[in-house]
Amino acid sequence: MKKRNRKLLLRKYTAILFLSVLSLLYLYLNDWLFGYGLNNIGYILNYLLYTASEKLAASVMLLCLIIPDAIYWIRGSQPGRGAEK
Repeated sequence: MKKRNRKLLLRKYTAILFLSVLSLLYLYLNDWLFGYGLNNIGYILNYLLYTASEKLAASVMLLCLIIPDAIYWIRGSQPGRGAEK
């Protein structure tokens, strides 16, 4: 069970990474096609998380995504599913 759960977590984060790379490539391609240049994304990122509250909220959401999966990775099991049986 431990090996299966870890394999599922690796597949999950591989899919997230793959979709992130595709999204960034899409943004760069569109900026290049519409004539903004490849430096436009860096310019926009300066205004993405502008205030401390936005940075804090983004950090908390990222931690809520990663911490449970890290616990499942270490323990090798996920919570019980007795209600579904």
